[in-house]
Amino acid sequence: MVRLTVSADGSSAAFNVTVSGLAVYLDSFALFDLAEGDAGRRRRFLDTIHAGVDLLFSISNVAELIGPQEGSIDAVRSFLDDIGPHWVPAELDTVEVVNRERNGATAPETFICGRFLKDYFSVQLAGVPRESRTILDPSRDLLRLGGIFDWVGEQRDSIRRGLADLDTAFINKTAERRIKFKRNPAWLEEAFPILAFRQDMPATFTQYSLVRNLILRGDTLKRNDGADFCHAIVASAFANIAALDKKWKRRVDALPKPNNLAQIYCQPELDQMVGAIELLLKPPTQAP
Repeated sequence: MVRLTVSADGSSAAFNVTVSGLAVYLDSFALFDLAEGDAGRRRRFLDTIHAGVDLLFSISNVAELIGPQEGSIDAVRSFLDDIGPHWVPAELDTVEVVNRERNGATAPETFICGRFLKDYFSVQLAGVPRESRTILDPSRDLLRLGGIFDWVGEQRDSIRRGLADLDTAFINKTAERRIKFKRNPAWLEEAFPILAFRQDMPATFTQYSLVRNLILRGDTLKRNDGADFCHAIVASAFANIAALDKKWKRRVDALPKPNNLAQIYCQPELDQMVGAIELLLKPPTQAP
């Protein structure tokens, strides 16, 4: 959840981000489907959000939300507004996340994207006169995610270029590692040994394990796989429940066990996903 505190004279604002209950990560297909699909399922999901769930939302989500037909934009904007302040800006740079883990950071500090938060709300506050800031209802006026569509206009091209560069780097790096593995299979055990899951380093486990399996399997990587790789790491490591593309769900499911990663659902399973969230929110049954 994002909270905003404005100084008495409206001259400054401070943000506090917490994850107090369950965390859910939605790939963009799930945002669209929940926003404009079955109305009952949409209502059920939003009810879980307001009952103690936080949505992990990344800069990649922002870029992928731009481009659908106008009706879809309106539906998704309304859906994101209805989430209110119950969201957390998630870091897409998984190298940064892993480095934070290695330096002893714990969740949610491990995966919060402070840049996203600062940039977004700098724009949001810029349009509000100082004398009016002290009477704002932050949860209603500033912290809703629907405003992301207004903010992202000037940022869209640079975000997309960044994601394209991420794709290129990810695909090329994976190809280089496969060549090394084919030349010397023992290299894999030195560079990417099998890791046991550690509760204090879930992103490290997920990233290394996914890279290892991608090298071994030799899957063909495509456009957007760089961003999806990062989605899968953050979603699996830090959410309780996540919706991912089917091929990335399969890849996460194939990681070494036991682990305490998120329950992953793909596009045909959104009804089950909402039901699973509802089940996790139910208080434990008291013994007779």
